[in-house]
Amino acid sequence: MIYHLYKLPMVKTDNKRVTLRDGQILHIGGIKVECLLVPGHTWGHMVYLIDDEYLFTGDTIWFGADGGYSFISTLAESNRVAVRNLEKLEVNLRARKRRIAVITGHTGWSDDLDFAFAHRDKLCSLFRKRVPDPEAPYDGYIEDDDTEEWARTVLLKKKA
Repeated sequence: MIYHLYKLPMVKTDNKRVTLRDGQILHIGGIKVECLLVPGHTWGHMVYLIDDEYLFTGDTIWFGADGGYSFISTLAESNRVAVRNLEKLEVNLRARKRRIAVITGHTGWSDDLDFAFAHRDKLCSLFRKRVPDPEAPYDGYIEDDDTEEWARTVLLKKKA
């Protein structure tokens, strides 16, 4: 239930569930997918590094106009754990010594790790509005333009 007001529908699937491990590498149709465990938002939250170039973070990082923060504090299982694991993620990515596009679940993307992790030790709080990045493909606060058509206008370029 969402705030005890609405019960979400039950979704059933015949797909076999597979537990992924931290550091596990999958190869799917010629694409390399590295699974990185980053608990905090949820206890089993993972991010995925695709072909060593694109990091899909989901709800791990929130980009404001002044850089990345640990995701929205009111939506985390543990803010302390989220901040600690965001630091570990940054160390992991910097050790690779390559440009990686950090793609968030709500507030755009950046291939500047300094920007992406600028405020990794701080939480994004709904009670202290963070100015969204005007250069982001969309504003995470206003999702009425959050469509596939709009998303396709902001493509990531393949690195040579």
